[in-house]
Amino acid sequence: MATRVFIVWVCVVGFATALVAAGQIDGGVIGAAIQTGGQPPRDTRPSTGRAIIRGRIVASDNGQPMRRAMVRATAPEVRGARSSSTDSDGRYEIRDLPAGRYSISVSKPSFVNWSYGQTQANGPGKPVVVADGETVEHVDIRLPRGAVIAGRVTDEVGEPVLNVTVMTIRQQYSQGQRRLVPVGARAETNDIGEYRVFGLAPGRYSVSATAQPQTFAFPGANGVDVSGERSGFAPTFYPATANPATAGNIPVAIGQTISGIDITLQSARLATINGVAFDAQGKPVTGGGVSAIVRGAGSPAFGLFNAPVRQDGTFALPNVPPGEYILRVIAARPPQAGPLTGAPAFSTALVTVNGEDLSGVTLVPTAPVTIAGRVVFDDAGAGQSLKPAIIRVLVQPLGTDDNLFGGGGPPSPLHDDFTFDIKTLPGRVALRASVPTTPDAPNGWQVKAVRVNGVDVTDTGVDVNPQGTSGIEIEVTNRIQQISGAVTDGAGASVKDYTVLLFSQSRSRWTEPTGRYLALARPRDDGSFRVATLPPGEYFAVAVVRIDINDWQDPETLEALSRAATTFVLAPGDTRTLDLKLSNAP
Repeated sequence: MATRVFIVWVCVVGFATALVAAGQIDGGVIGAAIQTGGQPPRDTRPSTGRAIIRGRIVASDNGQPMRRAMVRATAPEVRGARSSSTDSDGRYEIRDLPAGRYSISVSKPSFVNWSYGQTQANGPGKPVVVADGETVEHVDIRLPRGAVIAGRVTDEVGEPVLNVTVMTIRQQYSQGQRRLVPVGARAETNDIGEYRVFGLAPGRYSVSATAQPQTFAFPGANGVDVSGERSGFAPTFYPATANPATAGNIPVAIGQTISGIDITLQSARLATINGVAFDAQGKPVTGGGVSAIVRGAGSPAFGLFNAPVRQDGTFALPNVPPGEYILRVIAARPPQAGPLTGAPAFSTALVTVNGEDLSGVTLVPTAPVTIAGRVVFDDAGAGQSLKPAIIRVLVQPLGTDDNLFGGGGPPSPLHDDFTFDIKTLPGRVALRASVPTTPDAPNGWQVKAVRVNGVDVTDTGVDVNPQGTSGIEIEVTNRIQQISGAVTDGAGASVKDYTVLLFSQSRSRWTEPTGRYLALARPRDDGSFRVATLPPGEYFAVAVVRIDINDWQDPETLEALSRAATTFVLAPGDTRTLDLKLSNAP
C-alpha cells in the first residue's frame, strides 16, 4: 500500500475553521487550517430557535426573479443546515433559526452557486449575524449565469461514442499540494457524441471523458457473477491524452459558452480483476463490494470501478483499463451491527493492470489500531471549567489516496480524565479536537503544541505503527493571538469590501498540509477585520480586492502577494492592530 500521510492538529470550536467553500466565517475570518474529510464537528447548540432570515434571489444579468432556487443557511455554531426554495417572485424565508453567524448560499441549475456578500466568482462570502428571535431582512443575492463547455466525443477513427461521462476538472491547491477536483455537473454524450456541461463558474478547466463499457450481471451459485468487454477506452482528457498533466486548460468567463471542445478517446484493452477478500479473522468476506480507484488520482471521479463480492469472498471486477489501482473491499454490515463506532476495516491490495486479466488477487485486512493520549490545558484553571464529555477528538487523513476512503471514523469524546483512545488505520495521522468556548475563553481555544512521548510533532505529524501508538498529548490554550484592523484605499478612505490574507514569512510553512500559518479574513459589519486563529510567528499581511479561494494557498500566489505585503511579528497572547492599504496585487 502507498504511504499514508497525516498530520497531528487540533481544531477548536470558536477558532475559525476553513469552511472556505461554504463561505462560513467565524469572527470575520476564514482560517487556513483546511478541513479535509467533511465538516468538522459542530457545537451542541440547539438546532432550532426563533430567528428568521429573509431575502430575494434574482439573476445578475437581467434582474429577473429566480424561481425554485435552493437557499441554504449553515453556521459553525449550529448542527445541521436549513434550506428553503424561492417562490415565483424569487423570495425565500428560513425560520426557526438559533442565534449564530450564518452563511447563506444559493444554487440553481444553469447558474453559478453564490453566497451572500460574495463579490466575485470563487470568492468568499460574508456571514449574516443573527440573534435569537431576530428577523433579518433583505439578505438578497444576485445569481450569475453559469458558463457552458460543449463538444463531441469520438473514437480513434472519428466515430461518435454515446453514453460517455464527461466532467470538467479544476486544479486546486490545498493541504500543501495541487489537486485535480471535479466541478460542475456531469454530462453524457448523446447518439451523435455531443455533450454539454453547464453552470460553470469562471476559471480554467480541463475536460475528461470516461466511456461506459457494458457489464453483464447474472445470478451465480453464491451471489452475482459479472463479466465485461475486452476492448474499450481509457479515461481521456481533452484533446486526446490519458495523462492529466498534459490535458488542455480552457479559460471560461461568466456566462460564456465554449464550443468545439472535442475529445478523441484513447483505445485500451480492458481487463478483469479476479480475487478473494478476507476479513480480520482470516475468513472470506461474505458480501459487500469491491472498488478499484486509480492510485494517486485524489478523487474517485477519475476512475472508479465497482463490483459485488460473492458469498464466498470472491469477486470479479470487469472493464478495468491499464493503470495502477488501489483495491478495497468493505464488507457488508448486518443491520444488527449498529452504527459504526471506529475506523472502518478495509481489505486492500495494490495492483497494476496492463491489459491482461488478473487472477488470484488476495485482499487482506488493514486492521484499525488504537491511538491513545490526553488533552491538556496550559491554564489548568480554565480547563477545570470544562466537562470532558463535551470535547471531541477525531482522526483525519491528509493523503491523496486516503481521503478517498475515510480515516478514523466518527468523532470520539474524551473519557472523564481527559484521555482518549481512538481506532484508526496505521500510518501518519492527524488528530483534531473540538473544545467549546467558555466564560473563561470567550474567544475560543487554540492548539499550542502536540507531543508524542515528549517530542513536539505539532507541524510534522506522528507515525502510527501497526501495533498502535500511545503517549500523545494535545495541549490547547485560551491565550489566543488576536489580530484586527481596517483597510483604506490610496486616498485614505475606508474600504468596506476586501479580503485580507495573512501568511507566514517562512516559505516552508506555505506547503504544510495543516495550513496553521495561513488565514483569510473578510470585513465585519463595521468594515474592520479580525483574526484569532494564527499561532505565534512572523507574518505577511496584505489586503486585496479579489482573491480566488480555490488557489489562494498556492505558493506562487503567496509569493506574488508577499511583495506588496506588510510584515509583523505575532507574540504568544499578542493583540495586534493592523492598518492596511488596499493592494492591487494579483
